Amino acid sequence: MKPTVTEALAEWKDAWDELQSSAVNALCLALPGLDHTKTPTYCCPVMLNISKPNDLGDGRVCVDDDTRATVELNDVPNEVIAEAVDAVFGIAWFDQAEGPLEDAGPGTYNYDDEQTGGEYEVVLGDNGTNTGRVYVGYVPVPYAAELLDAISTARERQVQRATAGD
Repeated sequence: MKPTVTEALAEWKDAWDELQSSAVNALCLALPGLDHTKTPTYCCPVMLNISKPNDLGDGRVCVDDDTRATVELNDVPNEVIAEAVDAVFGIAWFDQAEGPLEDAGPGTYNYDDEQTGGEYEVVLGDNGTNTGRVYVGYVPVPYAAELLDAISTARERQVQRATAGD
């Protein structure tokens, strides 16, 4: 290979590595408790998991080769999911939701973003613990970070309300 091509590819690789590192930093700042974990060979080059699963559910966030994120969170309080989703998307953005998600009740709510190809699914659980699931697939990192930050903020508000009520 010509030296100029080799140099250009090295520059590209450095920029790609920096982009991946910046993506991980943004996601970890958006949802405190995310940390690197071993990535299975079948998965994305970057996998983060929640290191404090009892604080805000459990799950993982992956970043693929195209710097798209996939978020899978389980056992997230329904109240947190509803507040975060309504804050990021607005009221009644998801299919089957006629109004705010907090009023929608248990069920599965979806949204497919035709522009980015992203897939969003939230499940408000009716499992006695009032916890649900958040799945976001193949979205640009800024979209995932925005939703994770809204989840973190909603959780902080929920804790503050519970503390003020004591």
